[in-house]
Amino acid sequence: MLRRAVVLVALVTSGCASAQAGTARHPYVPPAREAPPPGGANVALAFAEAQVGKKYCWGGSGPRCFDCSGFVQAAWRAAGVRIPRTTDAQGDALPVVHPADARPGDLFWWKKGHVGIYAGNGWLIDAYHTGAGVVVRRAPTPDKILRVQQPRAVAGY
Repeated sequence: MLRRAVVLVALVTSGCASAQAGTARHPYVPPAREAPPPGGANVALAFAEAQVGKKYCWGGSGPRCFDCSGFVQAAWRAAGVRIPRTTDAQGDALPVVHPADARPGDLFWWKKGHVGIYAGNGWLIDAYHTGAGVVVRRAPTPDKILRVQQPRAVAGY
């Protein structure tokens, strides 16, 4: 039990680019969406769900492998929306929303250098780390929740 806790702490503190250990798989059923996310969020989520099981690779933007920020950028690009490439740039460019207002398609962002796509009902889809790849998992509490503006591109990207 102690070893499992140490591994979990190592994964949580390491960000999306480093941990080698696997992650527990959770049974995932796409959430029933009380109110469908607007426009491109449906497309971005469908793209994200279709990538589950692909490998993680640092700097990867698909189609064979992804890192965390390349993954969310590719998902939103599939929806016709351009967002910045890196986690920090995404955190700086996109508007922050209150946790109570989070909706499917929003980005869950951590200052340790990780980002994923919120799927709703407490689930996150992300390019987690080398040992896990693109996974669906219970969403930990993010440092920020970002809203992708649709359908216009973020200036400069």
